[in-house]
Amino acid sequence: MDIVQALIASVPYIKEIMREEVMITIFDDKEYVFYSPSNELDFKHKKGDPLPPKYVDFQMVDPNKTVVVPVPAEEFGVSFDSISLPIKNEEGRLVAGMNVAVSRKRQEKLEDIMDTMQGISSQLLDKIQHIAAHSEELSASSEQISENAKNAVENSAKVTDVTSVIRGISEQTNLLGLNAAIEAARVGAEGAGFGVVANEVRKLSLDTKQATTNIESSLSNIKSSIEKMQLDFNDINDSSQQEVKLITEFMDDIEKLNKTSEEMKSFMAQLVTYE
Repeated sequence: MDIVQALIASVPYIKEIMREEVMITIFDDKEYVFYSPSNELDFKHKKGDPLPPKYVDFQMVDPNKTVVVPVPAEEFGVSFDSISLPIKNEEGRLVAGMNVAVSRKRQEKLEDIMDTMQGISSQLLDKIQHIAAHSEELSASSEQISENAKNAVENSAKVTDVTSVIRGISEQTNLLGLNAAIEAARVGAEGAGFGVVANEVRKLSLDTKQATTNIESSLSNIKSSIEKMQLDFNDINDSSQQEVKLITEFMDDIEKLNKTSEEMKSFMAQLVTYE
């Protein structure tokens, strides 16, 4: 059995072990000597059919190496790799050519899956970056609000100092009014008008004292509320900082996933490329 017949006899086994659908054609310098289509590829060749002019005399066969040509789907409706290799006899003379057309369907499906994974990872990374930016803005706003709350507490303390001064003035005014009323009573009818004024002064003093007490009470409540709000915003700020840290770690993981996907895509391309 010569090498061509031996090769023809091995075709069923070759097709059995191939990962993809393959169409195998064997030809000499003039005609097709063997043809086996695949489920996806069938050029309708027959044994004994003459070769196209450009294939005659092994014009499309490199006698020294295997040649791989990617064929796009636009040409035959199915994309495939055309693998042409020289067949030589024991003397090293070129006696036949073999063409194996390997479907790229699985490879393209794998590429689509990897592209989809990368697309999802990229979209997820964009969204996480957007969230991270908002978290940083929230953290900055919380810090600013906390600072404003601190200033408000300090200002309320200053107002409390002012009310303390007013309270002191009110007490002094009340004392003066009391002394004036005593003096008016001592002088009798001649001091009646002065007594009325003294009573009004005392009444104003008491009203001022009560108003001051109310203001101090309100300020105390406001101060307590602001201090609580400040603590709440400090908690929000701490949570935001933690969130930013977690998001940053998540972004790093996604970038690693993207890199792994690219490496896997490159590796899988090497596995299914017949070069």
